[in-house]
Amino acid sequence: MKYRKLGKTDLHVSEIGFGCTYFPDITEDELIKMLDTGMAAGMNVLDVCIAEPDVRDKIGKVISGRREKLIIQGHVGITMEDGQYARTQDLEKSKQHLADFYTRLKTDYIDIAMLHCIDQMEEYEAAKNNGLIDYMLEQKKTGKFKFLGFSSHEPDVATTMVKSGVFDVAMFSISPLFDLVFNDMDKFFTMPNDEAYPKNINIDKRRASFYALCEEKGTGITVMKALAAGSLVDPNDTPFGKAMTVPQCIHYALNRPAVGSVFIGFKETAQIESALRYYNSNDKDLDYSQVLGTVTGNKIKKCLYCNHCLPCTSRISIGAVTKLLDSGIRHGKTSAILDEYKKLPVKASACTECGLCVKRCPFGINVVENMKKAREMFET
Repeated sequence: MKYRKLGKTDLHVSEIGFGCTYFPDITEDELIKMLDTGMAAGMNVLDVCIAEPDVRDKIGKVISGRREKLIIQGHVGITMEDGQYARTQDLEKSKQHLADFYTRLKTDYIDIAMLHCIDQMEEYEAAKNNGLIDYMLEQKKTGKFKFLGFSSHEPDVATTMVKSGVFDVAMFSISPLFDLVFNDMDKFFTMPNDEAYPKNINIDKRRASFYALCEEKGTGITVMKALAAGSLVDPNDTPFGKAMTVPQCIHYALNRPAVGSVFIGFKETAQIESALRYYNSNDKDLDYSQVLGTVTGNKIKKCLYCNHCLPCTSRISIGAVTKLLDSGIRHGKTSAILDEYKKLPVKASACTECGLCVKRCPFGINVVENMKKAREMFET
């Protein structure tokens, strides 16, 4: 394992970190095994943006006795609404979540406190106007928050936040899909679901400028969605002519300016071992240039299952439904996929087409249309 100084902080983070996307689906025993494997290899940074109390309980048990060995990136601006994860810029709701976070993770401080998922200027303004950012600054003074950061998928908003001088760290989605395939990211957020990827690739100038700004200001970057929810390593899903390897995706992200650590959402211990092969790979194995030169233009954008579209007024687990829909489209409506769908407590047919999920989705996915497709596939 290699370590990098994270921007202007005094933190030295492992180049590969633990993402928490799949923690709700992982048993406590498997999670212990995953952390054992990763920490034995030198991984020392853990992202926790989980709202569900039972999952935070599980994380608290798993990190018990090794909290001081982990740099925890904890998110501010998360809450539970009607039993589901939700983003918020409300100060009191954020305080309640933090109190619960400290209790369940059995800690009294957060190494990097991240203002969670700010993709619109209105959200950033709300965090300022509601006193949430002032509160974070106060907590930093007391030592409860060691450093401050934010997470975002949107380069213009992220640029404004870095320029504010408040934040030490930015968590940002970095992969060839976002950097290169869509030179105009606004198009990515607004294009129809059935429109193909563009065939010509070029670096998004706003994203390149953002990376350079972080380097200039000493704002460390931690990376999310480096595999684009697995799309880049899936030959049936990639926008390129061939799939990348996990080490190639890690290498791409680590080659961006200001990047300290790449968080991977692991589902099992074997995937950690696969990521760690990055350090046994030679230059030829890590060379992704030939892959990036093969964009095909015939793949459509897809849901990344991040659940930032929640809460759903009908309590649908949108990420889980969409994941099964995508599996059904790729592999057919197998009995195994159908059985998994039947286990969901709320089905796609409960969708009221209110459209709130569509507005919240940072990737411009027509969630309502996906719910219709899932209903047609699994309930007719």
